[in-house]
Amino acid sequence: MHAAKEMGVKMAGSVISYDEQSGIATIRLDDGKANAMQLAWCSEFNAALDRAEQSDVASLIVTGRPGFFSGGLDLKLLPTLAGSEVRATTDLFMETMKRVFLFPKPVIAASSGHAIAGGMMLFLAADWRLALDDDRHRYGLNEATTGVPMLGGTVGICQYSIPPAHHTEFILHGRLLSGRQCFERQVVQELVSAPGDLEGRARARCKELKDLEPGAYRTNKLILRREAFEQGVRIAQSLMSEAPKKNVFKGMSR
Repeated sequence: MHAAKEMGVKMAGSVISYDEQSGIATIRLDDGKANAMQLAWCSEFNAALDRAEQSDVASLIVTGRPGFFSGGLDLKLLPTLAGSEVRATTDLFMETMKRVFLFPKPVIAASSGHAIAGGMMLFLAADWRLALDDDRHRYGLNEATTGVPMLGGTVGICQYSIPPAHHTEFILHGRLLSGRQCFERQVVQELVSAPGDLEGRARARCKELKDLEPGAYRTNKLILRREAFEQGVRIAQSLMSEAPKKNVFKGMSR
């Protein structure tokens, strides 16, 4: 059992806030736009993960702003960066996704909007995924249409969290689907009808998991998931020479 505790932190200029309440941590993404991921974003997100991991909270909720969970890596910024900056960004992005996927406490993703590309990978890295039941927002991996090969351990996350029967439409064909379509494909575990109910349902799910023994949970997650991520890394490394030469993500393998 964890004593009730309330704490909210958001630094000036921050696009990520962190809050603890009654044994549950919440990381909220809100840049007022698409929650695009850059190097600074990854660093700030990892700082929030540090807080949650070091705290006595039993579980973690990751949620976005109305309309967007995350649109993924900032494809407007990345082409303007030097090669070393691109590599630093993609490396940290990969490590961030790995960290969420293997996080030693339950992670609940609550999406009130679009989750695309890297944003969908973050969504898929969670233990349990909730989405709004509407037709306005889209979920998917559009790397096949943007020309970005899905290399590295992130493909392991996608293979693990998307049922094999739907790998082709999600991963190979880059199809974008509604929350309900994802629910029908068992990619989303729970639909919520009203935006105002989303975090409440996420918190309710966290409370259902409060009695998990931390050590056993941590070990079991590694047993189930680590090999999936590491296999993706091994395959990516073996295919590095075949990556598109003009792609800003060339060489992303960790």
